[in-house]
Order: sequence, then C-alpha cells, then structure tokens
Amino acid sequence: MATGAKEVWVFQIVHQDTGKPAQGVPVTVLDASGNAAGYWVSDADGTVAIPRRDTPRLRLRVGLRNEEPIELATATLGEGPTPLAAPTQLPPAAAAGGERQALPATPPPPTPAEQTEVPGHVLYFQRLAMFAELAPAPPGPRDAVADFFTPPADGPAAMRYGVLIEVEEYWQSLGVLWGELLYSISLTPGDEAKLAVLDGRWRREAEGRERPLQILARMVGTSMLGDLVTALRPELQLDPLTLAEPNLEAAVFDTVQMIRDRTERMSQALRRRPLGVVDAHADTPPGGAIRTVRNTTRDRLVTFHFFEPLERFKVMVRSPRVRPVIFVPFRLPNVATPDVVRRFGYIFRRTLLDRGLLPDLDRLLGGDEPRGGASTARLLEHVESNLLYYSTAIIAVGDAAGRHAALAKLRDPMNRPLTDVIENAVVGRMGAAIALPLRSSAQLPPEWREPLAAYQARPLRAGDGFVVTIPHPGVWVSAQAHEAMQRQAESHEAAG
Repeated sequence: MATGAKEVWVFQIVHQDTGKPAQGVPVTVLDASGNAAGYWVSDADGTVAIPRRDTPRLRLRVGLRNEEPIELATATLGEGPTPLAAPTQLPPAAAAGGERQALPATPPPPTPAEQTEVPGHVLYFQRLAMFAELAPAPPGPRDAVADFFTPPADGPAAMRYGVLIEVEEYWQSLGVLWGELLYSISLTPGDEAKLAVLDGRWRREAEGRERPLQILARMVGTSMLGDLVTALRPELQLDPLTLAEPNLEAAVFDTVQMIRDRTERMSQALRRRPLGVVDAHADTPPGGAIRTVRNTTRDRLVTFHFFEPLERFKVMVRSPRVRPVIFVPFRLPNVATPDVVRRFGYIFRRTLLDRGLLPDLDRLLGGDEPRGGASTARLLEHVESNLLYYSTAIIAVGDAAGRHAALAKLRDPMNRPLTDVIENAVVGRMGAAIALPLRSSAQLPPEWREPLAAYQARPLRAGDGFVVTIPHPGVWVSAQAHEAMQRQAESHEAAG
C-alpha cells in the first residue's frame, strides 16, 4: 500500500559498518513513560514507515529490549528517509525469498482420550490400633498432669494385643491440565527475556528425587524411621489409636476417611505454597530457576504465558486388611554414647532426623573428632533428645538374630514363648513398645479373636473413590503469536 509522505515518517535502518540496508530489524516507538506504543520491522530495503504523531520529540528503540532508546526532534525529520544505525547484534536473518519464519508451536498437553492409559500408582498406609484393657483401671489423682519431656520409666509395662490396619490407594492419572496463569510477557521480533521461576513448594535437597505423588503421600502419613524404612518398606504410618470396644469395622472406616481427608487437604496445601514468575534481576533469590524465552519470528509480536502445571488423579481405596499384632515394651538403652553411635553408624546415617548433623556424624565415625569435641557433644545431645526414635531404629533394622535372641527370653500374656507366636519383624511403634505381627489370629485372646475373624470374613468395601488434583514442579509456557506488525500498521492507516 502506498503511503503519503506527509502521513508518515520514513526511516532507513542501515548496518553500522557497511552502510547497507538492514532487513528485519524491530523498531519500537516508546511513550513518555517508556512503554511500547507501536512496533514495526524494517523491509528488505531497510525502510520503516511510522505514522506521524503530534509530538515535538519521538522516542525510538532500534533493535531488542536491551538497546538504549534514542530521541529525535520531529521538526528535523524531513520527507526523505532518515538513516538510523542498526544494532551490532541483529535478529536472525530472514528466510529465503522473504518468507516468514514459523513460530515453533507449543502443543497443548494431551487429553486423556488422546494418550494411552498408563499404569497407576499404589500408595500404602498403615495404622496401629491397640486393644484397651477390659478390666477398669483405678481412678487417677485429680491433680495429674501430662509430662511430655521426661523419658518413660525404666521398667517396661505389660504386653498388649492389637491390630495393624493396612490400606492401599490406587492412583490412576486422568491427565494433565493447565492451572493458574502466573505471568505473561510480550516480545517483539528477535527479542528475548530472562525470567526467574520462584517455586517454594518443594524442598529441593530432600525432595528432589521424589515425585510429587510421593511427596504428597509423605505429607499424609509419616515414615516410622525416615528414609531407611521408606526405602525398604513402602508403608507410611498414620496416627495410632486405642480400641475400647471390639468394633474393627468402625476403626477401619475411620482410617479410610482420615486418609481421604488428609489427601484432599494436603493437595490444597501444596498449591497454596508460593509459586511465581518474575523478571530476572541481579537480586533474584538463589533458589530461583532462570528461564529464557525468545521471539523467533520476524514480523509479529509474541506473548508468552506461564501456567501452573497440574495433574488430576482418580483415587480408589482397596479393601483394607487387618492383621493381629502384639505390642512388646522395651527399656530405653543409653544409645547417646560415642561407642553405640560408632557401632550402629550405618543406621544413624540413614535415619538421622537432623540432616544438618551428618558432618558431625561423619567426623565421629571417621575418628577425626577428639573425645569431648563440640560436634560430638552436639550430635549426642540430639540423640539423647530422641531416644525413643533411635532405639526403635536400632531394634527394627539391626541384627535380626540378636532381636530374636532378646525376644526368646520373653513369654506372651498367655505364658507361651513369644518367638513361637510372632514374626520376627517390627511393623511399627506405639510409645515405648514395638509392634510385632502375630502368626495367626488364633494367638489373640478370645474376646478379640471373634471380632477379627468376623471382619476378615466380610472386610470393609471401599466407596467409589474421589478425584484429587496435585501440582507438578516448574511451570508450563505457551506462546501466542499476534497479527503481523506491517499488516497492523496498514490497517491503522486505512482506519485513519
């Protein structure tokens, strides 16, 4: 379209070294506040026609966003082309024959109908339930208060029976979907921007090797012995309870409902954690991941949208199982000594609650720390503050033969050798007592044997399941290409 010389200012973009026309250079008109008021791209002969404006000075930026703007007095702009120097770093060269470069399309996430069904995930949870004493306990003193900071008494309590409730959840993916729009940025042809993704939903050191589904499961239940048991046994522990009445179905239903409520709450808690995208500056937090986006087109504006990635799951609960157990109390040993820590160093290394103490543990195990050193004292103080936890770790995953020898000296409440009725495996802890599976329900007292047999004959049937949406690390980016700039300019001139 021919354009009258009085209606436009004509500029010619030329190379600084050769003076030859520079094709495909973006030219941006800036308003008084520095925001973009219009975009154009130089033609094959380097010319750019910009509609005249009623302003004494014209602010232009030739090239990408990192170029400094220039100001021209409009009174000095004649009817002929005004030469402007092209930046040293030019956008990509035009395709052969003047063809436009196609923008790499960002495909949307596949819908469940388009992708083949993948196998689901199975999460395992377990809950200990101790049977209450049927004989009424004597009334306690009226001024009794709870002391949470004194270790249990040295003398063990009596053995108690109970059950282990095991629940399996089957998670079937329903597909991924776009979440909340986090950030948008528009770039001129050849321009690029560096952005920082600030994702505070995951602890990178401890959780970097885990999937979001595993992280959510660890928020619902807790591992009995940290990473050690999680690596060997997939079950996650729920809060134990005491059964005053032989109603196992009610206890199992309460456990299933607890898992569902916690799963829904924890998935929302993950999404409430901080997530954002900002311009990358020198003061960007060290935890931010830098992402670079670039407009590879030659003649059109492209807007990049950053979204929160989500995935929906259908969760089905399989019929929970109930197994009989016996709780065996144990005396708290003095494990907070250098000799015990060295002896069971491989267990302490895997089960250490405070991972910041690993250098202190390495120094103690390697003999680099002198006796009575500050790091050794700090480590032993931590172990002494968590005697129940570390004692259970040593009993549960230590020498199985040594554990069997210690249990062989005991007899159950029915005066039978304990090792004749149990399996030599620790499935959990409740207070200062470890839970050991019984070989069969026949080892239970008669008043609890019948309710367990009744439940095992007709276990609880789970419901229809529920749907949970969980986030994924990082962000998704979508590129939206706008109408060609030259076409926009011509339409504006035609409208004027």
